[in-house]
Amino acid sequence: MKLLPAIALIACLPVAASDFGDRYPTGALRDREQAQVALREADAEQARIEKDFNARDSECYQRFLVNRCREQVRRDREFAEREVRRVRVEARDLERRLDAEAAAKQREEAARTEAADAANKTQRESQAREAEARRQAELKQRAGGKITPEEAERNRAEQLKRVEDHEQRLEKEKQEAAARAENVREYERKQAEAAQRAQEQEVKRKKNEQRRAERRKQLETQEAQREALRKKAEEAAAKAADR
Repeated sequence: MKLLPAIALIACLPVAASDFGDRYPTGALRDREQAQVALREADAEQARIEKDFNARDSECYQRFLVNRCREQVRRDREFAEREVRRVRVEARDLERRLDAEAAAKQREEAARTEAADAANKTQRESQAREAEARRQAELKQRAGGKITPEEAERNRAEQLKRVEDHEQRLEKEKQEAAARAENVREYERKQAEAAQRAQEQEVKRKKNEQRRAERRKQLETQEAQREALRKKAEEAAAKAADR
């Protein structure tokens, strides 16, 4: 009876390799179009994972160490799906951030338009009051009357008050616009810091995953060697018994 090589008996199917995670490293997505493409490709990658790993799992039943083979398939699948989830989360986070920025920009533009409309309205009202004051003055002059010093002082004070109110309103709107712009910058800074942290964590996670994979490979090689020795011992014992 020929002894099958132990390694051939216990070997599991090769990993279904994919460069999906490498195509979308952490922080690679920059705009909405890239995020939408990444989400579509993530759906396609998930479908591929379902098909390939289900096939690998089924073929494990033809292997010598079924449970070990299935466990390897499970770990490989978990790693592949984790990459898909990471890309999906980053793409959706980017879409939400872009939506928030667009909404903030719309609110800022609406506020500027409203402020400009209010300023124009105030200016028109001021011009209308001034025109009415001139008209009244002309009527009094035609009637032989004169504007009293009190009326002149009152008109001058009202005009100064209108100018002061207008300047204060413009200054307030300027400060509010600056505060909104600072909020946007602070939000973008926090997003950049979060992306940097995520990238650092991703690098660390990949290193840890690589170390675990190397350790699994070492353990499997050692197990294969022990199995081969056991088979050789059994074969030697069987030959000795035949003698």
